[in-house]
Amino acid sequence: MRIVNDAEVELQDRELVITRIFDAPRSLVFKVWTEPEHVKNWWGPGSYTAPRCEVDLKLGGEYLYVMRSPEGQEFPVQGKFMEIVKDEKLVYSDDMFRQADFWKMMIGNKVGPDVDFSTVQLIVTVKFDEVGTRSTRLTLTTRFFNNEVRDAMVGMMMAEGWTSSLQKFAAELAKALTL
Repeated sequence: MRIVNDAEVELQDRELVITRIFDAPRSLVFKVWTEPEHVKNWWGPGSYTAPRCEVDLKLGGEYLYVMRSPEGQEFPVQGKFMEIVKDEKLVYSDDMFRQADFWKMMIGNKVGPDVDFSTVQLIVTVKFDEVGTRSTRLTLTTRFFNNEVRDAMVGMMMAEGWTSSLQKFAAELAKALTL
C-alpha cells in the first residue's frame, strides 16, 4: 500500500483499490458522488474539466462523463449501474470498449492478444462507510479483465488520476457542506 494525494492505494489481484476518508456525512458523500451538478466539478484529474455529465441512477441506468484535457482532448467514460444501495454502495461498469480508438491503442500495445477491446469492461465498486458520526470512508475498487490490463492502466497513471480527482471531490464536498 502507498499514499497518493491523501488516499491509500493498493494493488490486488486484478484490482486497484483506493481508499480515502472524507470529513462529511455518508449521505452527502453519496450525493456528491452521484449527482451531475456535483460530478462535473470534481471528475477528472488536476486541470481536467468535465463539460458533460449524465447520470441515470437506477439499475441498468447509464452514465456518461466526459473529461477534457487542458489541450481540449476529450475522454468519455461510460457504463451502466449494476447495483445501487443508497448511501452505501454502487457497482457499475466502465465500458472500455466505448473508448476512442487512440485510447485503445495506447492500452493495447501494453497488454497481450487475449484482450478484446470490442467487449472489455472494468467493474467499479464504490463503498461508502461511516467512520464515527461525521466522516465517511470511500473505498473505490476497480476490477480489471486481467492483471495485464490493471498494470497497463496503473502505468498510465490511473491511481494518480483517481487520487487527484478525489482531491477535487474533497473540495466539492466542502462547498456542499456550506450549502
